[in-house]
Amino acid sequence: MSKRRKSRNARSSESTRAQQTKGKSPGHMAQGAGKTLQSYDVGALPIINHILDRMQLSAILAEHLAPDDPRTRVSTAQGILVLVRNILLSREPIYGIGEWASRYAPELLELWPDQVRYLNDDRLGRCLDRLFDTNTPDLVMAVVRHVIKEFELSLQELHNDSTTVTFYGTYAGALQEGRQRGRRTHAITWGHNKDHRPDLKQLLYILTVTEDGGVPIYFSSASGNVVDDQTHQQTWQLLRQLVGNSRFLYVADCKLATTENMNYIAQEHGRFVSVLPRTRKEDTTFRERLRQTPTAVAWRHLYDVTDKDGQLRDRLKVCVE
Repeated sequence: MSKRRKSRNARSSESTRAQQTKGKSPGHMAQGAGKTLQSYDVGALPIINHILDRMQLSAILAEHLAPDDPRTRVSTAQGILVLVRNILLSREPIYGIGEWASRYAPELLELWPDQVRYLNDDRLGRCLDRLFDTNTPDLVMAVVRHVIKEFELSLQELHNDSTTVTFYGTYAGALQEGRQRGRRTHAITWGHNKDHRPDLKQLLYILTVTEDGGVPIYFSSASGNVVDDQTHQQTWQLLRQLVGNSRFLYVADCKLATTENMNYIAQEHGRFVSVLPRTRKEDTTFRERLRQTPTAVAWRHLYDVTDKDGQLRDRLKVCVE
């Protein structure tokens, strides 16, 4: 929801002669008595900017991105941050970013008023190209390490999951993994689509968040035909480097529960929690024991679930064997 700033502190406005603003249309304009009143949307930008400031995202981008040409009207870091704000607020297509940005007070986008008109798809596309050319893992890790410190996040328990990003179209040039501008690229191709669209191509997206607040601390992507269980060992190794030890609890779905994955983490003295698939021999054996000799299975009480009146709704136990 957007607010209108209607006072000196809450509204960005300036009064100028009409001929000085001819051809310009930032924000919303009203003319009268030879003057023009300009007003801008504010929305959630102050909140987002407060978080971005604490993340020091602008400084970290400037540190890792290659220097811009001095003639550049909008720096790469500025363009990337405008795109970040747009994704969080509106998700406009790249060709509509300029029109979207013109509705907001330029200072809330860390821009001067005359920079907004340079937010065209060509300039923003070049910003994305320069981001692609940078050392992305180092950039991401720099942001993550600062966020962990700034927000005092606990890394004792980390949750991992993956999803698919579905694509419409042919993408003939991306059917196989390759290299672009010296960087490895994934294949946009068919795989196990989690949107239940086997007719569409996809990429695999892997995300790890903290149990402490569900804050994303690492992400990666893979070709659309990569199976989930092939991603856990590399992800766990990266998380161990980030945490600094192997004592954190790694939580993931049943794709983690392969012999190779579990042995790998166990041999590295790691801890994990997963869902045991019904296809595992251990599942069949345990269910058979429950059917044949249920009293021989030792259980340890964990906790009870009660309703608002204190009545028992469920009781959770774990097998201690």
